[in-house]
Amino acid sequence: MRWWHPSPDEPEILDWWRPLLVVSRRARAEQIPWPVHLDEFVLGGRVERGKRPAIWVYEHRANGREILVDWHGQTYEFIRYRSGPQLGRFNEVSLRGAIWRARLPDVVEPVWYDEPPARAPEVGALEPAPGAASAPGMPRRHLTLVPPLPSLN
Repeated sequence: MRWWHPSPDEPEILDWWRPLLVVSRRARAEQIPWPVHLDEFVLGGRVERGKRPAIWVYEHRANGREILVDWHGQTYEFIRYRSGPQLGRFNEVSLRGAIWRARLPDVVEPVWYDEPPARAPEVGALEPAPGAASAPGMPRRHLTLVPPLPSLN
C-alpha cells in the first residue's frame, strides 16, 4: 500500500471529490438521515492498493473522523494489525456503518424522509367573487349555511 496526499500548494481537482459525491448520492437514495455534505470534509489523501481499488480518505472538519471510500462509492473501515509488516487491511462496510464510524450523527442535522409532506391549508368551497370567471366545464360551487342544532338542555 502507498499513501498519496496533495501538496499544500496543489490546486484541488474536482475528480478528487467524486468518490465522496457518490457517497452523498447513495446516502440520499438509501434515505440515511445524516446527509454527507461535501463542504464539511477535507481530503486527507488516497491509499493505493495495487490491483485493488484505491481508497480515498475524507476527514470531517468538525470532528476529524474519516469516511473511507473507493472510486465506485463502496465504503470501508480500516482494521489495524497488532504486529507484522503491514499496518492493517480494509474491510468493506455498509454506507450506514461508514457514516456511524465517521460519527456524522454527532455533527450533522438529520433529515427525515418519512415525514408526510406539508399540507396546504384547506380552502372552503366558496363561490367565486363577483366578476371572477370559473374554469370552463367546472361546476360552480357555493357555501351552504346550516342553522345550528337545537340545544338538548
